[in-house]
Amino acid sequence: MRDAVKSMLGLSWAVSLFGVQEVSRLMTPASDAAVPSMAAVDEVSRAVQDHLSGRLAERFRTGDEWQRRVVDAIFDPREIVQALDPRLMDPRRVVQTGVEMAQKSMALVRDVVSPKSPSAAN
Repeated sequence: MRDAVKSMLGLSWAVSLFGVQEVSRLMTPASDAAVPSMAAVDEVSRAVQDHLSGRLAERFRTGDEWQRRVVDAIFDPREIVQALDPRLMDPRRVVQTGVEMAQKSMALVRDVVSPKSPSAAN
């Protein structure tokens, strides 16, 4: 158990520092910094995604799609309005959807960490 905790903390720390590194590269004045940076971020993201399965993989895809749509809306609201129901552009709905996704994700984590035994379900 100790080694598992160390590995999980190491992963969290590495991903956090990697994120800081890549954001700082984006902020540098060099015009070509964003292209290699985004390729590295995509590579790490795909590597982690490849290890997700079942409900976690599905939850990731749903959350990733939602986040990408929010970013599209932030950078070009017209683009997202054309692709989605305009009612989804209501900021309250966007925030509520994010909250609901976070709650569902936490419930999924609880289920994965401590699955209900067949006798407990009855």
